[in-house]
Amino acid sequence: MISPTNVSRETLRAVIHAVSLGLGSLRAEVFQTLSEWARDNFKLAGESSHQKGGWIAWSFQIGILDFMSDDRIEELDVEKSKRVGYTKMITAFVAYNIAHRRRKQALWQPTDDDRDSYVKSEIDPILDARDGVPSVQAARRKGGGSDDTIKMKKFRDSVLHLLGGKAKRAYRRITVAIAILDEWSAFDQTIEKSGDPGGLAKGRLEGAPYPKFVGGSTPGFKGLCHVERAVLNAEGFVRFYIDCKHCGLEHPLAWGGKGKLHGFKWDRGNPASVHHVCPHCRKSIRQSDFLQGGLPMQGTWVCEKTGKRFGTDRVWRDSAGMPTRPPKTLGVHIWAAYSPQRTWESIVKEFEEALDALARGDSGPMQLFVNETLGETWEVVGERTDEHALQSRAEDYPLKTVPAGGLILTAGVDVQRDRWEIDVWAWGRGLESWHVDHHVIHGNPASEDDWAPVAAYLSSRYVQAWHGGSMGLSAISIDSSDQTQAVYNWVRKTQHQLPRLRAIKGRGEENVPVLGPSSPQEVRWNGTKIPNGIKLWNVGIDSAKDLLLGQLAIEKPGPGFVHFSQELPQEWFEQLTAEQRILVKVNGKEAYRWVKRRPRNEVLDNRNYALHAAFGLGLHNYTDKRWSDLEASVQPARDLFSAPAPAISPPSVQTPAPVPAANASGASHAADFDIFSPIALN
Repeated sequence: MISPTNVSRETLRAVIHAVSLGLGSLRAEVFQTLSEWARDNFKLAGESSHQKGGWIAWSFQIGILDFMSDDRIEELDVEKSKRVGYTKMITAFVAYNIAHRRRKQALWQPTDDDRDSYVKSEIDPILDARDGVPSVQAARRKGGGSDDTIKMKKFRDSVLHLLGGKAKRAYRRITVAIAILDEWSAFDQTIEKSGDPGGLAKGRLEGAPYPKFVGGSTPGFKGLCHVERAVLNAEGFVRFYIDCKHCGLEHPLAWGGKGKLHGFKWDRGNPASVHHVCPHCRKSIRQSDFLQGGLPMQGTWVCEKTGKRFGTDRVWRDSAGMPTRPPKTLGVHIWAAYSPQRTWESIVKEFEEALDALARGDSGPMQLFVNETLGETWEVVGERTDEHALQSRAEDYPLKTVPAGGLILTAGVDVQRDRWEIDVWAWGRGLESWHVDHHVIHGNPASEDDWAPVAAYLSSRYVQAWHGGSMGLSAISIDSSDQTQAVYNWVRKTQHQLPRLRAIKGRGEENVPVLGPSSPQEVRWNGTKIPNGIKLWNVGIDSAKDLLLGQLAIEKPGPGFVHFSQELPQEWFEQLTAEQRILVKVNGKEAYRWVKRRPRNEVLDNRNYALHAAFGLGLHNYTDKRWSDLEASVQPARDLFSAPAPAISPPSVQTPAPVPAANASGASHAADFDIFSPIALN
């Protein structure tokens, strides 16, 4: 027993303090949202702010802060401009997780130098014993020792990892509840061929009871921007809406544009005349109307995907006004016009100067304006094929029929959450190709029963226009990127029933061949682990797209030429040409990258997969003699005096009867010839 008689007063006080600290970890804090906690606790450091002292959050910042601290939102993706205070918001979030939530967290910057700069300008000031955040100071472990470095700060009940995100080792050997990426779009597209930085950071959250990922950035190139992809894929997407002082209807601040009647308008050459026009009543406000007492006016975050809202009462509500859960993954867009640190006049002046530079052939200032002021991606005009030109050269042959010259059929299958999209291509001498069919099957890939129509369709046979026989598929490549386990299970079960069925995964790096290497996969089925159940094949999708770009430029039928049916809709051609090839700087070096021009590109993906299937059969290595032998067998010359071939309807999607095996003797008659899959005359 400790008593004042045998212990000094100083020792007794130290013991009591230590016990109090230990028990303090068991004390539950009264919950506060991040905006509430920051109002009461967070301070601005003079080193990185225009002002110093207590922080007053702007109206639009309150929502973003509360999205960060809402455990129901597992992923928050912030597409932003400069001058909206994002770095201060994530720093407040870091402090909140240390002092209030007591959660382990990791924050990545694009490089080690970026990390060092962030720590010195943002983290060290809040840890400062004299001017830092008191509640964070109280959570610091005394005598941090050698483990308390620029890369890691230890606190009672939590730890903060501060990392540069350029090397894959920066994403290893840490387990956290919160992962934060700052300036996300400045990270490499792929981290040392291990994966994208967002995916690697999220991997450190596995097992956390309340996992949280926050990624934010000024955007970069359209189609190559991490934050843009995340925002597009998020379940919800919100903008900050304000009420028009004239008609009372809500709308976001919008740049507008030359072809729109609302948004920012001014007299050319007079930026001071700028005003914002309401899309409803066409009346306008000035920035002085928007800034009330020097602060942005109140508003509501409105989800343009779900109709849900987060207003001044700080409660998520549905379109009927009833409380509801927020989207599990949430994208946010906020730009400079909302910031009291940017004048609308300066925004317009920047745009006019960028416009003048663009007229002189310098696109740099306009790209900077779009990325850092509008908070939008910059679209580079690159190499692509015009969809209208392709459609205009479409040919008069029916779908589900193999035109003359098509000797082997392959299929590419794209698997989505609610459907399968399949394209069948015929291949001839020199990889001349004909599109044969596009088919969509709706269903749930997670349901084994829903795969039955897929297997039935891929077992179908197609009429040969040359002599009325029919052909089946010779190889099938099915994408496993989205529904990985469901595809693995189905391929393992079906690979001996369908010809050359391969599970594939696209790889977009340079110098990956169309027919990339394969690796064995482990498949779990009904709790049983089966080593090496199937092989997963890599597809060099950039190499496939490069080849297609060249093939689509061929103007006359022959080797490499691509044929299309007039029965195909415009959407099919738009999906085939949905991406363009641009030259960008990657890791300081110039490189070509393929980027999307529109969201949907399943037709292009399937072309790549069908090409992979063709390469898997070795068609790209065929000699003239082998093509001639194949032509003689599959499409033999017709006798001018023989009876015309019987008319045969296109194949129906049903499970066919067993097909006879190939002729072992290699006879040249089309009814017997089988090089990869059954080909027979009816």
